Amino acid sequence: AAMDTQQRLADLIAAYDSNVEGREERGEPDWRNLIRADFAERIPSGGTVLEIGAGVGFTSQWFDIHGFDVTATDLSPGNVEKIREKGVTAEVRDMAHLGFSPGSFDGVWGASCLMHIPDAELPEVLVGIAEVIRPGGWFWSGTWGGHDQEGTWEDDWYEPKRFYSLRTDERMRAFYEASFEVVSFEYFEPEPEIDWGYQSALMRR
Repeated sequence: AAMDTQQRLADLIAAYDSNVEGREERGEPDWRNLIRADFAERIPSGGTVLEIGAGVGFTSQWFDIHGFDVTATDLSPGNVEKIREKGVTAEVRDMAHLGFSPGSFDGVWGASCLMHIPDAELPEVLVGIAEVIRPGGWFWSGTWGGHDQEGTWEDDWYEPKRFYSLRTDERMRAFYEASFEVVSFEYFEPEPEIDWGYQSALMRR
């Protein structure tokens, strides 16, 4: 399994490193704006925010502009470089091994990244995320899903093709509830051309 993990991570890094410019050009979908603003209202003014799986850093930049003390992490060195160009503190880190001190952050934001973690490893990853959030702090996670599907996504246009673990709402929620208080959990279909829906979960440590 350890070898599988290394291969899965190596493939993700290669896929994202080779799509940095494309993601930069595409920007971020508008439907995330309200979710982001709602999350920001819960974080103390100037508070510490960690973004995991930050991609090219649009949301980290948004938090930075809104006065938060932001740290962005991503597995892809190409993404991290792009985030730093936006003037945001960014580090190459695996969300399974964050390495920050316990209670370092008022809030953690994770958009569309936990789907890259297999079921077998997800509970431990969530424990690690909870650990870096101060008691009473916040975690928002958005995942594509709505049905169960685990493995390489055959229709992926990225090369190498990425590993995805999609989950029904019930299963996703159960994973979260083991480490967090789930304050809200919503399923919606923001991008009709994709036959996956989006699970938006706001949680408290």
